[in-house]
Amino acid sequence: GRHFGYVPGYRREMGADKMTATEALYKFFSGFNLPAYPDTAVPSDTVMPYLTYSVSVGGGGDMANSLTVKLWYHTEKEAEPNAKAEEISRAIGRGGIQLPCDTGTVWLMRGEPWCINSTFESDQSIKLRQLNVAAIFNTI
Repeated sequence: GRHFGYVPGYRREMGADKMTATEALYKFFSGFNLPAYPDTAVPSDTVMPYLTYSVSVGGGGDMANSLTVKLWYHTEKEAEPNAKAEEISRAIGRGGIQLPCDTGTVWLMRGEPWCINSTFESDQSIKLRQLNVAAIFNTI
């Protein structure tokens, strides 16, 4: 079955001016036709494919924070997880993307290296894509 990501306090009817920075991150990462979860809140019954992301919130105007997005696929093939990593890369774009939130914006950019391909230690059919994202919190 399809599972939906959950962030405590998130309401779908919220506009950008009412979303917190963490809710804006959730909304962005949920926009890729995969269930999205903060890496500390993955339900035990989650079915692959899905993505997880680290939540690291900085103060207004601080240096870029590193966020890690992991794409989890149970497959023998590389094409599907590679295509999803490319889709997220295009959404962020060369200059990054600014996510509006209640206190300003969260500016996401592709980190270096962008994508690291790996498999899960105990099961080679679980393909992981680790995406490195830089985030600047232009918030007050």
